[in-house]
Amino acid sequence: TEVVDHGPLTEPAVARTLVSQVPGGSVFVVSSSMPVRDVEWYGGPGRPDVEVVSNRGANGIDGVMSTALGRALSSGRTEFVLVGDVAFVHDSNALVALTRRPLDLRVVVVDNDGGGIFSFLPQATSLAAERFELLFGTPHGTDVLGVAAAHGLPTSNATTASELVDQLDRPGPWVCRVPTDRSGNVDVHGVIHDAVIAALG
Repeated sequence: TEVVDHGPLTEPAVARTLVSQVPGGSVFVVSSSMPVRDVEWYGGPGRPDVEVVSNRGANGIDGVMSTALGRALSSGRTEFVLVGDVAFVHDSNALVALTRRPLDLRVVVVDNDGGGIFSFLPQATSLAAERFELLFGTPHGTDVLGVAAAHGLPTSNATTASELVDQLDRPGPWVCRVPTDRSGNVDVHGVIHDAVIAALG
């Protein structure tokens, strides 16, 4: 916890913050790829008072926002979403007319401009950087808050844990972006894993 809970707002810290801050009785939708892994690995104690939902589409990340919207419409409860930028952009059509629906949907987008999970695989170090980015990193350069704003949704950026916690308390619908760095995220995971190994002796 010392590594995850202190310092800058990393991707593991985002997952841990949401798991601890989501109020009881709400729904928590977790995207495939790195978000669901970070929640599992670093989220801390389980939350039996929170309904956690995840799905895996044909391409892994497709349909996450639509799943969240469907759950919110059917449950009528406050709903939190943790999603990566590629999954968010891929399913951004779910935002259409969202402001016309009486939904408390709070969306946190971890934005590292690409497919962050591939930075953990061997091709990240075996391919030239430009080749890796073209085939696996797939940076898209999309302004995720601009996409949300185009649909009339309130938006914000969070770069510290306190900013994220403050945003999580606000009723939705809204979209909050947490900017991160893919290569830095690999380093952070390495530091955490080293700390766990050291703690276990």
